[in-house]
Parts: sequence; C-alpha cells; structure tokens
Amino acid sequence: MRSAPPTDATTRLLLRRRDVRRRRWLRWLVAGLAVLAVAALVYLVGFSPVLAVTKVSISGTDVASDKEVAAAAAVAVGTPLVRVDVEAVADRVAGLPPVAEVSVTRQWPDELRIEITERVARLAIPSGTGYLVADAAGVVFDTAKSPKGLVRVEADPDDQQTLVDAGVVFSALSQKTAAKVSVIVADGRDSITLRLRGGDRVFWGSAEQSELKSQVIDVLLEQEGTVYDVSAPAYPTRR
Repeated sequence: MRSAPPTDATTRLLLRRRDVRRRRWLRWLVAGLAVLAVAALVYLVGFSPVLAVTKVSISGTDVASDKEVAAAAAVAVGTPLVRVDVEAVADRVAGLPPVAEVSVTRQWPDELRIEITERVARLAIPSGTGYLVADAAGVVFDTAKSPKGLVRVEADPDDQQTLVDAGVVFSALSQKTAAKVSVIVADGRDSITLRLRGGDRVFWGSAEQSELKSQVIDVLLEQEGTVYDVSAPAYPTRR
C-alpha cells in the first residue's frame, strides 16, 4: 500500500525546518568566529610581545638620574603596554625626593613615557661639610657644597618639621619681600626669624597664619624701622 505523496504544505514545512537549522548553524558559526576574534585581540594586546614595552623614555631629569627614575618605575621591557599600571608607576617615581610632579603615559605601540618636573632649589641648610638643598616648601631633595643664589636656613637639619615650617613661611612671602630675605633662622617651630639683605630683621614666630603675616609685613616694610614683629599679625610692631 503506497503512502500518500507529500503535500505542498509538508514540503514547505520541511524546507522551513531546514532553513531554521541552517540559520542556527550560521549563528553559531558567527558567534564562534567572534569569540575567536576577541580571544585573538585579547592575546595580541594583553599577552603577545607585539604591543609590549620596548622602550621607557624619561624626560625632565637634572638632579635625579634617568637610571634612578627607571629603577623607581620598575617597568620591565617586554611587559604588555596595556598591563602597565601607569598610576602605580607615577606613584613610585613621585617618591623620589627631587620629583615635584610626574606624568606617565602609554605611547602605542611599544613605548612608556615618563615626564618629570623637578623641585626648584630655593633654600640651603648648612649640614656638616656642605648644604642640604630644599625647595620653597622646605622639602629637602639634594645636597651641595657651596650653593649660590639660595636663601640660607639656619635650623637643625634633622628637624624635618621645622624645615617644612620654614618653607611654609618662605612660600607665603610676596615675590618682592622674598627677594629681600638672605637668611631664615628657625630656632624652633615657634621661633622663626627672617634676616633681610639690608640688615633688618622680621620676627615671624610660628608658621601659622603665614598668608596673613605676609600681607602685614609687606605693608610694615614700607615704614621706617629695623626690627619688625608679625608673630601676632593683628598687632604687628616695629622699631
């Protein structure tokens, strides 16, 4: 007994099922190729030597050496560039005493760039046979045998807080007044005195209210006197 020939509806159903299977396999194929492409890209960027560090360029060094900066950065040649933690590198380099600011950037395809701004020498602290060199904030970052053009700070070189306080005072001075200072005497945190180039003296006291004291001394120096006291800026004196 013969079976009935397939109807048009049955044929269409079979064709539709075949088309669905074809589309399903096509989707799986596309998805598989996409996964392979992503995996290849991840390997290329994150693990292969194609986009790895081959050069660490350093600029802006004078007091610090490129060797010291490279050692602090601690980035091995061959490290995939994308896996370099630029913020961590910047933090390590910023720990070097001469470094005031640092910028670390990736330069594709294979370079890490470290740009440094060093501290500017403004203060010199006698220490043994030479001087400690500090910036305007009192941060010591170098040494020198006979520094020129710097304001001398007479203070205990081991008393870091007093050195910082002296730096706070100096940083607060206007450019005009700072140019008149030859020596900062810091016998202690509450006893800071400025010696001016003409021989006048300014008793500053502590580093507190230095911004206000700076404004007061600018006015006071316009008046006759040789000894000025702004330790209590609301009640300054001169004689």
